[in-house]
This record gives sequence, C-alpha cells and structure tokens, in this order.
Amino acid sequence: MAAGRPRAAIVTGGAAGIGLGIVQRLLDDGMNVLAADRNPDACDVARRLLEGRPAHVMEADMADEERVREVMDEALVHFGRIDLLCNNAGVRHIAPLADIPFADWQESFRVNVDAALLGARAVLPAMREQGSGVIVNIGSISGTAPYAEGGAYGASKAALIALTRVMAMEFGPLGVRVNCIAPGSIDRESTGEMSSSHIPIGRTGVPQDVASLVAYLASDEASYLNGAVIVLDGGATAGRTRPGR
Repeated sequence: MAAGRPRAAIVTGGAAGIGLGIVQRLLDDGMNVLAADRNPDACDVARRLLEGRPAHVMEADMADEERVREVMDEALVHFGRIDLLCNNAGVRHIAPLADIPFADWQESFRVNVDAALLGARAVLPAMREQGSGVIVNIGSISGTAPYAEGGAYGASKAALIALTRVMAMEFGPLGVRVNCIAPGSIDRESTGEMSSSHIPIGRTGVPQDVASLVAYLASDEASYLNGAVIVLDGGATAGRTRPGR
C-alpha cells in the first residue's frame, strides 16, 4: 500500500440518509471516501452534493459479489488504500411473518447480511497487507429488541450482530477491528417529524449521531474496541418506566 496517502473509506448505502451523513463526516475528517449505493437517482444527487470533495460515488448492488469486487478495485485505484469499510446498506420490510413474501424475507438477508460479508471479504486482503483496517457494520436495536411485523428486519439484524462478532474474532489477529452500531429511531432526513415520546432524552437521532460514532470507531482512539455492539438509541431500550410514570 502507498504510504503517506490520506486514509480512505468505503460507505455502502452512502448516497442518502444515514450513509450520506457518514460520508460527509468522514470527508470532514480528511478521509477520501467512496460511496456505493444501488439507487441511481440517489447517486446522481450525491455526486452533485459532493462535487469538489475527495469523494467518488459509484452505483452498485453490494450483494452482487462481482460488483463488490469492482467497488473495492475502484477504491484502490482512486485512493491507493482502504482503511474503513462501513456496511450501512440495508432494507426493511414490514409485514407479519405469516404474510411476508418470501422474496422480501430473502432480500432482507441478502442486503442486510450477505452484502456485509461480501464487502468484508473483499476489503480484507488490502487491510491485511496494510496491517490495519476497520469494519463498522450498521445494525439496529431490532437485532436485540425486535417488534411485531418486523421479523425479517429483526432477524437479519440479529444475524449481522453475530456476523460482527465472528468477524472480530477472525479478523482481529490480522490487524482489522470489527464493530457494530445498533441505532434506534433515526430521522434520516432530519425533518424533526418522527415521534420521540419513547426516547428518554426527548429526541430522535439524526444521521450525524451515527456518523460521529463511525468516525470514532475508525479512529486510533478506538484501537482497543473490537467485537462490540454499541446501542445508539437515546436510552429507548435501556429499560421500562414504572407503571403510571
């Protein structure tokens, strides 16, 4: 790997919402960033928004193994190194288990779990050669506290948590740290219209909240943090209030 180059990151689902917030924060921190997203319209908007910054936006389905390899190759061509992979791409299908189309169930695991595995395996050779690297998987509190009619989403995010822990055990000896962020309610468009009555601190999260934690996990300050699942929900799942309170 080329020494002395700025650190470089790949953010999946990086053209909108939480992913775009992560991209912008990493750019602010001086990193080069490749944002991969399967939504062509979102990619066009992100390209205009990020014009003039050290960012590359690439349309890609990260659950397609060949396309994933192309994304990693593109990052190496543009940046010469890969220091961070943030597996943020995700889908959420809401339906009772008795009724959810099996194709939607399969897509939940394909995007939320398979893509994270494919991305991690693709960046591992470069990170191993560098002797360092960070993978951050964006999970959900639904992976530990699921809700009715969110079975496909919750099950896939629970699988991502397990995958994170196994990655941490297997990749840690190679110099690659792997952690998972489990957000709660995040107002992806920062409209302020989401209900926050169930959140002790009195507000929903915004993409910048997730982005700040990604930036910390990617930094040397988090060098001893590996295999962690960090809940980021304003205290929503901390416990229950007493009846009548």
